[in-house]
Amino acid sequence: MILDKLNDYRFSYWIAVFSFLLISIPLSVMVFDNLLLAKIFGATLVILLLIALRFWFAVARNRNNIIPRVVLNKNDLFDLHKDFNSFKEISAADQDIILNRVGILLSKVKFVDENYQLLERREAIQMAYVFVCENWTDDFNVNEDWIFSFSNSKTSNDSSFKFSLSIEDFEIKKAIVKPPKH
Repeated sequence: MILDKLNDYRFSYWIAVFSFLLISIPLSVMVFDNLLLAKIFGATLVILLLIALRFWFAVARNRNNIIPRVVLNKNDLFDLHKDFNSFKEISAADQDIILNRVGILLSKVKFVDENYQLLERREAIQMAYVFVCENWTDDFNVNEDWIFSFSNSKTSNDSSFKFSLSIEDFEIKKAIVKPPKH
C-alpha cells in the first residue's frame, strides 16, 4: 500500500493548495460573480482537507511505529472467564488493564509451540494472561522481538524465548494466577 511508505508530511504543498482554494472562494463571488464556482471551490477544499488529514495521520502512524493492540471479542472474554476463575474476582478496572495488556502482547509478541508453529488464539490469550498476571508492574513494556513458548515438555532449554510455559505448569497456574492487588 502506498500509505505504508509515507514518511514526509509535505505541509508546504498542502498549504499552497489550501491557500489557493481559500482565496478562490471569495474571489469567485466578488470578481467573477459566480456563486456556483465558489461552492465548487469550497467543496473541493473540504474534500482535500479530509484527504490531507488522512494522509497526515498515516504518516504519523508510520513514523511512530504504532502497532494497534488486538481487541478481544465476546468469545475471548467468555473463554477467559471460563479458563481463569481469578479473572471473575478482580475489579473491573484491573480487568480493563489486563485486557489491554493481553491485546498489546497479542499484537507484538509471537506465540509458538514446541515445533515453532503459531499457537491458536485461545492458547495465546491464555499464555498472555498468565504472563500479565505474573509480571504485573506499573510500567508495562513489550518488545516486538519477544517469543513466548507453550510446550508439552516441562523444561525448555532454548534461551531465545522471553517466556516459556509447559502444559503442566499452565494447568497448575490456571487455578491460582491473578494480578496482585494495588
